[in-house]
Amino acid sequence: MKLQRKILAGITAFTIFTGVSFGAAPKKSEPKKTEIKVVKLYDNKIPENIKTDIKYKGDDLPELLDYVFIKTKYGNVRKFPTGSSPIIYQLSFNHKLQVLEKRSQKGSTESFWYKVQTPNGVGYISSVYCEDRSFRFEKMLERINDVEKFIEDNNTAGIKLASTNSYIPNPYNKDMLRIKDKYGTSLDQNIIGEYNGEKIYIPDRSVLSVLSEGKKEAEVKVEGIKEFPLKIEKKYLTERPKISEGFKKAIVADIDNQNLAAFEKVGNDWVLISYIYGKTGIESILGFETPRGSFIVPMIKYEMGYRGNFGEDLGIARYAIRFSGGGYLHGTPVDYPEEPNKEFFLTQKETGLGTFKGTRKCIRNTVSHAKFLFEWILEDNGNIKSNEQRPKENVMFIIF
Repeated sequence: MKLQRKILAGITAFTIFTGVSFGAAPKKSEPKKTEIKVVKLYDNKIPENIKTDIKYKGDDLPELLDYVFIKTKYGNVRKFPTGSSPIIYQLSFNHKLQVLEKRSQKGSTESFWYKVQTPNGVGYISSVYCEDRSFRFEKMLERINDVEKFIEDNNTAGIKLASTNSYIPNPYNKDMLRIKDKYGTSLDQNIIGEYNGEKIYIPDRSVLSVLSEGKKEAEVKVEGIKEFPLKIEKKYLTERPKISEGFKKAIVADIDNQNLAAFEKVGNDWVLISYIYGKTGIESILGFETPRGSFIVPMIKYEMGYRGNFGEDLGIARYAIRFSGGGYLHGTPVDYPEEPNKEFFLTQKETGLGTFKGTRKCIRNTVSHAKFLFEWILEDNGNIKSNEQRPKENVMFIIF
């Protein structure tokens, strides 16, 4: 009996520790199935409801409206959306490929793959190596309509329209005010708006309506900021340019996608006349993120100098259009030492447009497209004897 008990105890222990019971075959674990889902489609086309009359004829007019760009040193495009599939194409950092679709693949983990068009045919690239970008023309037009309606509604109600004028040049980059509000807007070159004890920073040249005025303060509603009324110092209000006259020219920049477009009003319709890749601001030693909002263009410059970390003259950016504070849209800058080989450096820098953020606050364009916008704003009213120019009609700059 003792021997039988020992044998039974040994069998029980074996069953507990191995999970195997006598008399029943062990279950086979089924392989995890991969769930594949297309989460986004791209067509690389301007939507049919966007009226177009493309006036910009530069060679740099983008062919790719929906694309991925390589964010690592190299990116491999594979025949199928798996890491073990054969490589059919490889390209380097910042280069772009037309994107056809984005798909989610869920197994033990979730991964994303982009279906792309390459010179060697259609293939797939992992989101580990790239990011997608698109021109959101419909969103751009929507924001133009928002600003236009804001002006029309206030004009109808007899409410004064104005903009802020708070820019003080700071060429040596001293004592920059980096404190931010809840929206991520920095105080530097901007003003404080108070709302129920909360501070919201209003970027220079923001479009607004004046709800009430005292001797030193005013209550305003800023287009694009939901909180109102915002109490500000009255001295920062300006009616030059005159917002109530409306606008027929608009430049619209999309920060998330690093691109922009220009629209002109013809009759009752807003017409797309140009579009281009861009590069916007990033927080840095000398820089800030590009502010979002609607801004009236106060002035433009044929040439804009910029300085280095220690206040030294560093280089020139041409065809500069100011939208807020020290923020300009301008052509790709060229440092003075780069001038002898300017074309080489311009090509290298302009490859990175439409990819990552990277300016001090400004919006960078190709030189050719910046020149086009500059001349479009001035028409026949330019004066080459003066570096600074003032538009003869309102130009709205909208950033989202």
